[in-house]
Amino acid sequence: MSKKMKVSGWNRGAAAGAYRGKRKCRRHEDFAVEGIQEVSRDLSKTFARLRSRRNARRLVHAIRHCDAATINGLLAGCHSRVVCFFKKPGYDCVKICSVGRGGAATVTFDICVRSLYNGYGNGYGYGGGYGGGYGFY
Repeated sequence: MSKKMKVSGWNRGAAAGAYRGKRKCRRHEDFAVEGIQEVSRDLSKTFARLRSRRNARRLVHAIRHCDAATINGLLAGCHSRVVCFFKKPGYDCVKICSVGRGGAATVTFDICVRSLYNGYGNGYGYGGGYGGGYGFY
């Protein structure tokens, strides 16, 4: 036997009965785990494309103008779609849903960008404090 076989324990295990097929039942495969892994791979590729300044600028513009078609086009590779647009104080946001393998896993996330023209400075109803009230940050 080679050193590798002796170190790995195959020679001891055969004598003790450890490797004679005693594990008859397989672990239950959870498709949601595979779905999450698939979604994460797709999303990481998609967000890597957003490193390009042009694509990031297009995404920000689409979020601020509620343009679902552009966002869906930028996220085309990851089986994602726009669910809705909403506003937080001082921010324009989009909720995105990404579906994994056979619908076994769904990831929903929000992307929020600062509003340019919120009209109230910081979005909380007054012009002072955070944001300065000018609308450009």
